[in-house]
Amino acid sequence: MAAYLVSQALGWNIVPETWLRDGPLGEGMVQLWQEPDPAQHPVDLVAAEDVPDSGWKQVLEGQDENGQLVALIHEDSPELRRMAVFDLVVNNADRKGNHILAMPDGHRHGVDHGLTFHSDHKLRTVLWGWLGEDLTADEREGIGHISDELPGRLGQDLADLLSAEEMASLTERCARLHLAGRFPAPSGDMPAVPWPLF
Repeated sequence: MAAYLVSQALGWNIVPETWLRDGPLGEGMVQLWQEPDPAQHPVDLVAAEDVPDSGWKQVLEGQDENGQLVALIHEDSPELRRMAVFDLVVNNADRKGNHILAMPDGHRHGVDHGLTFHSDHKLRTVLWGWLGEDLTADEREGIGHISDELPGRLGQDLADLLSAEEMASLTERCARLHLAGRFPAPSGDMPAVPWPLF
């Protein structure tokens, strides 16, 4: 639910509409069902020699179970860039390839945000393709908007869902990102990508 609130505040419609509801096992979240296009693959694992020349970013290279070189790639699109920025803001520790829903109209939804907002740095994502690149004016504006809204209504709504420590870390991440103005490199002892990748 907290991820949805941040997505809404950014105005980028990353997280599908989400509500808190009572259920047979207590309170939980429900999310508006999305029907992705199964023919689209915004994140893919391809043979290393098949990495496209344009429109895609390579994240890493490795070997498959047969010793063949493979590459993890993702599309180079504004929609995925925004999702990568969103993941930085919410400290997403589990952005797998299958957590990105490719909608028929080209929009990309992100789902499965159960491992977000931790106060310690835990970013793990398959969306590392823009590492070191400058944030766009729109991306910086979105981060700034979150920072501006945290002392107000957004902060009040998130305070019901996150601990004070998690709130402080969210505020600090936004300030650090806005100041740096670029996609950071992986850091810390955590693996940079989740496993499995999909």
